[in-house]
Amino acid sequence: MKIAIFGSSGRTGRLLCEGALARGHEVTAHLRDPDKLADLDPAIERVAGGLSDEPGIARALEGADVAISALGTVDRKANTVLSDATKAILAAMQRSGVGHFAAVTSLGCGDSYGQVNSRLMKLIIKTLAKEIWADKDRQEEAIRRAGIDYLIVRPGGLTNGEPSGEWTELRGGQRSKGKQMIARADVADYILSRCEALPFGNDTVMLV
Repeated sequence: MKIAIFGSSGRTGRLLCEGALARGHEVTAHLRDPDKLADLDPAIERVAGGLSDEPGIARALEGADVAISALGTVDRKANTVLSDATKAILAAMQRSGVGHFAAVTSLGCGDSYGQVNSRLMKLIIKTLAKEIWADKDRQEEAIRRAGIDYLIVRPGGLTNGEPSGEWTELRGGQRSKGKQMIARADVADYILSRCEALPFGNDTVMLV
């Protein structure tokens, strides 16, 4: 299949690009600066464009079967960067007929705040990262309202460790015990495995 990846220059995005190519898929990577992926396989198609660049987003979606967002931000001031970018991608998907969308948000978004085990993490979400999580909530709401088959993945704390091939899916009020950490490589593998078993079925999953 052909997969369009947004946020492709980030740590999770790069793993999605590499993993999708390794699985035999066509990959289109949307990013502001194509040189940031210069070290990756040239078989990955690079499309330059900003998050509000509608023509660039449309080019990245040409012929795609599914789009994946690994967009992130560290801006702690009030902003709508993630939700605005997601709305732009979803609108372009509707125009181009791409019907499946997967997005990485975070554990603690929406109704999953009560599933966060760490008191420190709960405090961070409510204070230092309050605006980041608020916009991720808006991002998730935009996805649900788009009328497109979706998968929202809320990973726990992300690490740069080697993939384990193991993860725990939590839905609804389910909770896990202990530290809620997961390797970015496992998040990427999980999402790609779900892409290979379309449709997503409008699923929201906490992944640890």
